[in-house]
Amino acid sequence: MNKTLLLEIGTEEIPARFIPPALIGMKESIQRLLNSYNITFGIVSTFATPRRLVVLVEGVAEHQSSSIKEVVGPARRIAFDDKGTPTKAAYGFAKVQGISVEMLKIKHTERGEYITAVFEEERKETRILLPEILTTFIRSITFPKAMRWMDKDISFARPVHWILALFENEIISFEIDGIRSGNVSRGHRFMSPGAFAVRDPKIYKQLMENNSVIIDPQERKDMIRKQIEELASSLNCDTIEDEELLTTVSNLVECPVAVLGRFERKYLELPRDVLINAMKEHQKYFPLIDTNGNLQPYFIVISNTKVEDMDIIRRGNERVLKARLDDASFYYEEDRSVPLWDRVDNLKQVVYHERLGSLYQKVKRMAEIASYITSKIDQELKEIVERASYLSKADLTTGIVGEFPKLQGIIGREYAILSGEKKEVADAIYEHYLPRFWGDTLPESKTGAIVGIADKIDTIAGFFSIGIIPTGSEDPYALRRNGNGVVQIILKCNVRIGLSDLVAKALQGFKGKVLIKNSLQGEIMEFLRQRAAYIFTSEGYMSDMVDAVLSAGFDDLIDVKERIEALSEFRKTDDLIPFVTVSKRVVNILPDGYRGRLSHKLLTEDAEKRLYRTVKLINKDTKHLIDRNSYTDFINKLLAFRVEIDNFFDNVLVMDKDEGMKNNRLALLGMVSDIFKKVADFSKIIV
Repeated sequence: MNKTLLLEIGTEEIPARFIPPALIGMKESIQRLLNSYNITFGIVSTFATPRRLVVLVEGVAEHQSSSIKEVVGPARRIAFDDKGTPTKAAYGFAKVQGISVEMLKIKHTERGEYITAVFEEERKETRILLPEILTTFIRSITFPKAMRWMDKDISFARPVHWILALFENEIISFEIDGIRSGNVSRGHRFMSPGAFAVRDPKIYKQLMENNSVIIDPQERKDMIRKQIEELASSLNCDTIEDEELLTTVSNLVECPVAVLGRFERKYLELPRDVLINAMKEHQKYFPLIDTNGNLQPYFIVISNTKVEDMDIIRRGNERVLKARLDDASFYYEEDRSVPLWDRVDNLKQVVYHERLGSLYQKVKRMAEIASYITSKIDQELKEIVERASYLSKADLTTGIVGEFPKLQGIIGREYAILSGEKKEVADAIYEHYLPRFWGDTLPESKTGAIVGIADKIDTIAGFFSIGIIPTGSEDPYALRRNGNGVVQIILKCNVRIGLSDLVAKALQGFKGKVLIKNSLQGEIMEFLRQRAAYIFTSEGYMSDMVDAVLSAGFDDLIDVKERIEALSEFRKTDDLIPFVTVSKRVVNILPDGYRGRLSHKLLTEDAEKRLYRTVKLINKDTKHLIDRNSYTDFINKLLAFRVEIDNFFDNVLVMDKDEGMKNNRLALLGMVSDIFKKVADFSKIIV
């Protein structure tokens, strides 16, 4: 008979953003553990509230499944002689495994035949194994940040106060750092604060609901959405769709109750983004809009407690929001008294990084890089990108950004317009921060794209130059995001610029301030190559195709994309496999980094003479295709090449005992390889 497993970990308030990834990790972890113990199970559900993490597994087998353990011993030819008589090796292996030599089996593998000892492992009761499994499971749960408390050894998102563990009606007893499991849970902190026993996992959800706890985050989210819609429609209003805010709020409460609040109409004179930011980012309120999308003087807050007089909660939240909006109004008035351009000088007093200078020095470097980019793609934008670069960080000195940091760029655009700056400059001030996160929008204007690239490449060059480089687990200055941004903007805005020159230009800005080691440019290029590979594979291109193209050079990302697209089309044809096979023969025979000089006098065999003539012909006939980036046509030209290469390998001994002949033939194959690499390193394609 199968049973239901229930585990509840009671904690202090877990940050809302920790919960969604924890739920995914918990599900994967318990499934992996049960499988590793050969325990079959049915549906796995994970739940969470701010005060508890729960896993519920239905259909858990009472016993482990039978399993076979196989221990591989020496090769058969060692274990048995020519007559099939066991040797000392067979007897020794059987003795170590505790079986007779007659019980040994023969196993056929790709490497040959081996003797094995096969055991059927003892099936254990699941209830006996669960203490070990659940202890491992709890310790395996990871969070963006974990903490230790008191003298405990365990680290967790927040201190653990209780553990409930039931296997059907049986308590699974175990202990982690002095916290002993049992069958006791607790209800809502204020509405049902007492402890109570849970005796049956099947009624757990209902029991929690009876104690004012909705354990399913999706259920809470649905409840919140419905309550908000009802309150908003009572005013003929709507809410701004915001799934992220909805998810966050649903993970802040155990029993959601929506409350309608209002604020004075005078605050509607503040910029829309300021109002929304004050409500959403700081208070987790839902702003209301009318049917035309205009903000209305109302908001909805989700309370975690239902009290007799909900007006108390409404008034409290209205007071908090009023204070925030009063601050915003004050700073908005103060900030507008100073034109944005007059704030640029103030950046000299703002430290960007103690080893990289002030924000003023950064925007000055940005202006130089942006000017360099315009010189390559559109000289007419020079003046406007320079002004946008200097103004890009000026809003960081305003009071309102100091109070509402997430408004950087947004308020800069607002103040730029109020200061009489051109719209292109104002838009670039906002757009240069894009993308702010994975999946965010990219700059629409060319000016915004150029200033954005300048900002990001300056950041990367600066931190690499002082040795701050992302590691597998740490990237405190978001350099990967900046690298992704550079690649994405170049591709989206079709900016044709040499990456190595761009990096060199960015590094120039730090000369004299920090020591620029010779290898630095190469390290940054490798970093950008990795980011480009990540972006292209994220867009759906096959990783081996991306690797093959990037290995053949990636200075011009637009060119890289065109080569990947041509290669992806080539992959759909029957010609790919034989072509890749022959290209691998060429690459595999060449020593790493081989660069030889070909002598016509040493071309003696007919096949090598024909291959050389074909190389010359292809180089001549395809130059215009490469110049026009017509890579599909170029690949089609290469197809005829394969016959001559096959003929060469069939009739010519490359590794001739005459050193001169050998090197000459390697040099010829090097010329062939160079032609392939105008598109990709075909040897990296998996067929």
